[in-house]
Amino acid sequence: MSEPLKVGLVGTGGISRFHLPAYLEHPDRVQLTAICDIAEPLAQEYAREAGVDAVYLDYEDMLRDADIDAVDICTGHHLHAPQTIAAAAAGKHVIVEKAMSSTLDDCRAMVDATDRAGVTLMVGQHLRYSPEALAVKRLIDGGKLGEIQAARTHVFRQGPVDSWYVDGNAGGGVMLVQSIHYIDLLRYYLGNVKSVTGICRSVQPQMINGAEDLVTASLEFENGAVCDVFSSWTTDLVPEPSFYSVLGSKGTIHSTPPATAKDDSPIRHFGIVMYGEKNDAPGREKPLIEPLDTSDIVLPSTSFFVNEILHLEECIRTGSEPLSSGRDNLETMKATLGILESSRACKPVDMADL
Repeated sequence: MSEPLKVGLVGTGGISRFHLPAYLEHPDRVQLTAICDIAEPLAQEYAREAGVDAVYLDYEDMLRDADIDAVDICTGHHLHAPQTIAAAAAGKHVIVEKAMSSTLDDCRAMVDATDRAGVTLMVGQHLRYSPEALAVKRLIDGGKLGEIQAARTHVFRQGPVDSWYVDGNAGGGVMLVQSIHYIDLLRYYLGNVKSVTGICRSVQPQMINGAEDLVTASLEFENGAVCDVFSSWTTDLVPEPSFYSVLGSKGTIHSTPPATAKDDSPIRHFGIVMYGEKNDAPGREKPLIEPLDTSDIVLPSTSFFVNEILHLEECIRTGSEPLSSGRDNLETMKATLGILESSRACKPVDMADL
């Protein structure tokens, strides 16, 4: 039996809490051995809960002194690049929360640094690690939906009122905080994006330094499919607060609102995913749209976050590239940041130009 992957966590904010069960429930595979946060009370509290003795207030100190093989980066978007690059220089593998960073130059520098160091870089795009995502991907790859023609993703949420989420200089705004989840998921299903056109607005007064809370955009995928993206932090008082759809020549996928989810997965971005096959035969009844069957999808946990962290451990142990590797996620960042650039430039943006 191999030794567990020893991990140092940096950043003990809200998202890090969803990572903790992986370390508590699967200590034979992943072991949290160090905690780092510039706020000592938060770091000490997290360490007590995690049963970790090594607590650091300085990230460089943790990289130099802690008994770790990898780092789990749960800090603000603007800190991801320097922390990833420092970890690579120290020979540590990296899982970094989405968004990968707030600029493409930073994202590329992260990939280059980890490639040079020969360490793994994985981005925490946790929606890929759900049974629904694996089942939808299987349908699409198996041709069950036919030629994919279009997709939609709409997000209506009551947004944050403070913190770096509302600060454009820190990588805040609805695109990098929220819509990137769905754009990445659709990329996983449909492939890379060819071009984007976007309009982004700052509506609420708490949004600062250009951070956006209202976005509408159109995406064209390399396979010819088109996608409508809408995202808003202005209200959650709508019938379907968030959903995505995939429309093919033979069938359709449509997610239901998060409130319909029946399992205990944290941070549900969508509820039950529905699937229907097109039926044009004369005299046939309209086909039913029914819940997608995920009964034969075997994953370690109902938590997407646990699944992704265990996937990291497996990839490091076997030398394989993560499903949401840094290299793969460059294309998600191009599409997401391309929407912001399109809005600033008032014209479509081709991914080949980024």
